[in-house]
Amino acid sequence: MQKRKLRITPKFIVLLTVLCAAFACLLYFAQEKKLNEIAAQEAALQQQYQALQNEAQRLEYMIEYAKSEEYLIQYAREKLGFVLPDDIKFDIEE
Repeated sequence: MQKRKLRITPKFIVLLTVLCAAFACLLYFAQEKKLNEIAAQEAALQQQYQALQNEAQRLEYMIEYAKSEEYLIQYAREKLGFVLPDDIKFDIEE
């Protein structure tokens, strides 16, 4: 048996270079796609976070309002049917 000598030819170098470049391009585009997906997810989470912050701010305002005398008067009038001494109460029943 005769052993073949491995020779590195210019064609082999070009082929190896093309394969390495193709592999690098595939990796680049795969990473770019993943990066875009992460950016879209981040934007969605940022929007959700902003909505939750707005809701928390609204709830804080409602808590502060519920502690005020103005709210107590409004609640007493609407829910309990109370009136102030100068008010006139109308009972409309159908």
